[in-house]
Amino acid sequence: MSDKDKSKPVIDLSSKVTDNPKYAPERDHPMSVKGKFTVAVVGDIVQTRPITNLDDEDVKAAIAPIKNSDFAIGNLEQAIGDWRQFEGYEYGVGAFLIMSKPEIADDLAKMGFNVLSRANNRLSDFGVEGNRETDRHLRRVGIEPVGFGEHLSQARCASYKDVPKGRMSAVGVTSNFQPGGEKAFLAGARIGNANGRPGVNGLHVSRTITLPEKAWKLLNEFVVEANYAFPLNYPIQATLSATEEKVQVLHNNYVLGDKAGYSYKANREQVDSLMKEVRNAAAYSNFNVFTIHSHQWMIDPDDPLGGFHGETHEPPDFLVDLAHEAIDNGCDMFCVHGPFELRAIEIYKGKPVFYGLGSFIRQPYQQDIVPWETYSAHTFIDRHYPSENPIDTKIEDAEFLLTRTGRHPARYFKGASITCDYEDSILAQITIHPVDLGIDGPLSDLGIPKVADQQVAMELIDKIAEQSTAFGTEIEFKNGLGIIKVNTDE
Repeated sequence: MSDKDKSKPVIDLSSKVTDNPKYAPERDHPMSVKGKFTVAVVGDIVQTRPITNLDDEDVKAAIAPIKNSDFAIGNLEQAIGDWRQFEGYEYGVGAFLIMSKPEIADDLAKMGFNVLSRANNRLSDFGVEGNRETDRHLRRVGIEPVGFGEHLSQARCASYKDVPKGRMSAVGVTSNFQPGGEKAFLAGARIGNANGRPGVNGLHVSRTITLPEKAWKLLNEFVVEANYAFPLNYPIQATLSATEEKVQVLHNNYVLGDKAGYSYKANREQVDSLMKEVRNAAAYSNFNVFTIHSHQWMIDPDDPLGGFHGETHEPPDFLVDLAHEAIDNGCDMFCVHGPFELRAIEIYKGKPVFYGLGSFIRQPYQQDIVPWETYSAHTFIDRHYPSENPIDTKIEDAEFLLTRTGRHPARYFKGASITCDYEDSILAQITIHPVDLGIDGPLSDLGIPKVADQQVAMELIDKIAEQSTAFGTEIEFKNGLGIIKVNTDE
C-alpha cells in the first residue's frame, strides 16, 4: 500500500449534506415584510404623568400615528420604578432627574410602542438598580428595551420584537455620556476572570477642531508657556500633547486650517462591532432599526463664536458616515435623537435617515425626585445658585425646578411623530405629524403632545424641509402634515 493510500481514513466521517441552511447576506439582509407596513418613530420621551386616559381629542390625535402603526420605536430618556420602594440611589446632576411611576410603562404600551431605546446619557441617573427596574417594567408590559445590559455583549446586541407583520429588531447606542462617568456608565465586556460591568452600549467619538492661523498660533504659544494649565488627577495622567501638526487636550484635537470647524471620528473597533450586530439583526429579523443618542454638534465657520447655543442644525460628519455604513450592512432605518429638535431627513438607498427626531413627550419639570445637588450651591453653565433649605416650605416646586435646572428653549417643545409607509418592503411615503408640547401653558399640560395648529405645523415642516434640501429630500406641507413621496425607482 502506498503512503498516499495509508493517509485515507478507513471510514469517511465528512458530512454529505450540502443543502443545509446557509447565511446569504444578499438574500437575508434586505427588509422582508409583505404587503402594507407602517413604522412609527419618535425621539425623546420624558414622561411623568399618564396621557392615554385624557379626554382630549388633540392628545388622542397626536398618539394615533403610533397606535395605528404596525411597529413603533422611540427613545426613553428616564427611569421607571416605584421610587417609594426603590432600593437604589440617584446619581444624576442637578438638572431633571426622572423616575416615573410604573404605570407610565403601561401608558407607553397603550400608546403602541414596541421597542424603546435606553441608550442615552440619562441611563446613569439611578445607577444599575434603576436600569434593571426600568427594563423590568418595560418588559412587563410587552415593550422591548435596547441599549442596556449586564455586560457589554448584552448591551450591544440587538433587541427583537415579534409583531403580526414579522420580527422586528433594533440596535441602540449612545455617543454621549455624563461627564466623568464613562468608566462606570459604559458596559464592560466579560473577559478572562472578569465578570464584565452593567452599563450602556457606548460609542466613543473624538472631535477635531480646526483653527484659523491666528487662533492656532495663540493656542501653541499658550501651550508652550503654560502646559501646566491642563492638569488631571495625577501627574502621570497626561491631558495634553502637542506636535507641529496637532495639539490634543483630553478628547479634543486641534489642527490648523483655513476656517474654524468641527469634525468627528468614531472609534473604528466599536463601529465594526456595531456593524456586526446590524448584520446579525438584519439576518434574523424582517426589519431592522439603528438608533443612536448623539449630542455632538457642528459650528458655523463664518460665525464660530456662537457660544453655547451657537450650534448649527447640520448633522455631524460621523453620523452621516455611520448612517450610510449601517444601511450598507443591512439596517432599514437610521434614527438620531439627542438634539431635542427635528432636523434633516435623508433617503439613502431607499432607506430613511432621521438626523434629529426631537421630542415627543417632554415633562422634565414635573419630577417627583429632587436630588440634593439641586438644593446645594452649584454652577450650571453661566448661572450660579446658592444653597437652599430643602425643608423650607416657602419654596414652590414649580418655581424651584424651573429656576434652578436646565433652561430648555421653546423650540424643544415643538415635536412630531413620523410614520414610514412601506409596500412589499419598499418605502413609499414618509409622513411628519407635528405636535405642540405646550410651551405657552398651562404648566400642568407642559410636555403633553397635542396636534399642532396650522401655523406651528407649517413652521416646523418648513424648518425640516430647509435642512433636508442638502440631502436632496423634498417635503410637501399638506393638511398640517409633512409629506415625503419616495421615488421607488431609485
